[in-house]
Amino acid sequence: MPSHHVHRFKSQRPFDAKLIAKAEAELDYFASILQAEGVQVYRPPEGVNWLDVNGYTGAMPRDGLMSVHNTLIETCFAWPCRNQELEIAYDAILSELGRDSRVKVIRRPPHTLADTLLDEQEDTSSPWVINNSRPAFDAADFMGFGKTILGQLKILEVDDPHAMHIDATILSPREGLLVYNPKRVTEKALRKHAVLADWDLRPYPFTPKEPEVPPLYMTSPWLCLNALVLDGKRIVVEASD
Repeated sequence: MPSHHVHRFKSQRPFDAKLIAKAEAELDYFASILQAEGVQVYRPPEGVNWLDVNGYTGAMPRDGLMSVHNTLIETCFAWPCRNQELEIAYDAILSELGRDSRVKVIRRPPHTLADTLLDEQEDTSSPWVINNSRPAFDAADFMGFGKTILGQLKILEVDDPHAMHIDATILSPREGLLVYNPKRVTEKALRKHAVLADWDLRPYPFTPKEPEVPPLYMTSPWLCLNALVLDGKRIVVEASD
């Protein structure tokens, strides 16, 4: 988290309207690309006012929905300001998918989870550190490799004490090839996993630069590794990457 943006990282801090308009245009274009490739695209309803529900953001479904073959898992967020994201933005979509015979099951978290994860004691070393009082994870902490799923922080060893999501650490463009962030993980650590033992592991060839627009409020330029692989031959990436 860039120190000059920390004050934005809380509920009731809406993004600039001009940035939102640009993001909406990018999403529309992105959806049209996917639809042209035969991908069915689901969009949440318009007009959700996140300020009314004391929310933080609803822009990142990758954080909250994890697909494992034909099972869809809704994650248990650690931050209270994100608890209602999926229910508000995607409840109708999830209900529709639940009626689809191709979807085996949708696992949704109970509503009884108490938000006791963040220790607010003065002697806590970091205000972002969570405890183990209840289950908590983001879907973006995990990445699938065939029948194997790798998780960041506790399973995958990374050289980053503040690691949040795995999508700025590794990217697999196709089976047998992995690109990784050499500032966060080493080839030695990756090869400890049997699924990667014989893969072609490549460090990202240069250090990405932070763009001027949009500001990277809560991430780093290494988000360049967050690319969408369509079929092992084609990848959707930002033009600047």
